[in-house]
Parts: sequence; C-alpha cells; structure tokens
Amino acid sequence: MHSPLAQEKPKVPPTKLPAPEADAHLREILKRCSPSTYYAAHQFLAAGERARLPTIILGLIERYVPADRRDRLRSASDALRLNEDLGVDSLSLIELGLLAEDVLRVVITDEEIKLLHTLGDVRRLMERKVGV
Repeated sequence: MHSPLAQEKPKVPPTKLPAPEADAHLREILKRCSPSTYYAAHQFLAAGERARLPTIILGLIERYVPADRRDRLRSASDALRLNEDLGVDSLSLIELGLLAEDVLRVVITDEEIKLLHTLGDVRRLMERKVGV
C-alpha cells in the first residue's frame, strides 16, 4: 500500500525561498529541518498550499528520528511505527507535537499526542487539524 507520506522531497530552488526577514520565526523553529521542510511550511502558511502537508509532516518527524533510522522514512508507510520502527521516544513525540503546533498554527492536546503510534496516526491528526 502506497502512503500519501511516501513522496520524494521536492527540490527547492534557492531563488524561490523567501527573504530571511520574511518569516524569521519559521526559519528559527525549523533550523534543524531540511530546506524542503521549511519551504513547504512557508508555502503552506503563506499561500495555504495544503498539498505541502506530507512534506511538512515527514520533515518534522525526521527531525526526531535517529540518523541510523532515517532511511526508513523513504518508504514512509502509514503503518511505520514511531517508536519501534523509527526510534521516536515519548519525549520526542511531545516535542514533535509542540513543533507541529507552532509550524501549522494548530492546537494539539496531550490526549491526541498519546494516540500517535504510527506515521498514519500523525498524518490523519495533522490533516484533521488543518482541515484537509
């Protein structure tokens, strides 16, 4: 089964990135994420491009996945387990929720965080929160 999250990260032309002063806060909170995550988040917030959500979700999750397990995200099946398959611990999951709140400008409760066990769970929650 092909997951909506299993998408190749788009190449980001440097000339297409917004000026640094345009969204300094977004740049700061995503400084440990890939440029494609930042670009997707910027497009999502600036132009309402909901098609960027899968790139944002994978980019945010990747930040909390140990380097030796990140290759598993390339075939990002909805069934991929956050803890067992990707090594995302409970503290990282809370941090992921806080970062997602900040990037997507949504509210995620502690109860919702506790229900996140797979990539599919994260995808469905984020889509619900942003109204996709």
